Amino acid sequence: MKHTIDLPMKHINFKQMKIKQIASLILLCLFLFSCTSVPKTAPTDASVEDLTLLAQNSLDVSNYKAAEFYYQTILNRYGSDLSVAVAAEYEIAHIRIKQKKWNDAKERLETILDYYESDAAEYLAPHYRVLAEIDYAKIPK
Repeated sequence: MKHTIDLPMKHINFKQMKIKQIASLILLCLFLFSCTSVPKTAPTDASVEDLTLLAQNSLDVSNYKAAEFYYQTILNRYGSDLSVAVAAEYEIAHIRIKQKKWNDAKERLETILDYYESDAAEYLAPHYRVLAEIDYAKIPK
């Protein structure tokens, strides 16, 4: 004995499906674009910690341009504090390493390492020296 199941056939509107697919694609593109946008300004009352958090959040979604914007803002606003400047410079140099922009990375890392060879070294966090040396070793000769 043969068993059959009769399913009710719904009228499929292919034109509506196509419009929904296009609308979904547009929304996806807008979402992705918003994730990779670069801010035009940073909050004027943002501390170094606030800006660093914004930069790290940008890095978490691989938005290097936004991260660099926040690190550069740190340098512009708080760069007179050498320990802050070294941290921000290292982060930008590390982004350059990820982007394989070797010349800029090398220049920034050499500047950082020079600070550790100066009298200012005692005021700097030692881990940035180690991290700078590790990244410097990644640069092709």
